[in-house]
Amino acid sequence: MPKVTMALSDGDARNASEIQETTDARSKAHALSIALSLTRFVIDRLLNGDELVFRTRDGRLERVLMPELENLRRNKGDFHHSAG
Repeated sequence: MPKVTMALSDGDARNASEIQETTDARSKAHALSIALSLTRFVIDRLLNGDELVFRTRDGRLERVLMPELENLRRNKGDFHHSAG
């Protein structure tokens, strides 16, 4: 398994800590792995033409717009990922 070492910004470190606490991840590295898996799942669905939608507590549907991910559908032919 490849080892990755990287410096995290303060915001990224806070996000990793919050993900670790929320998901009961055993470490920050595990929390980042969970985040990467979730991101990969969302990206794959968006590339398949699906939309990211949340149902609010009162039953309304809200489409989630994330500029970092919305461009994937527009550039579908330019986005490459490896299986795995």
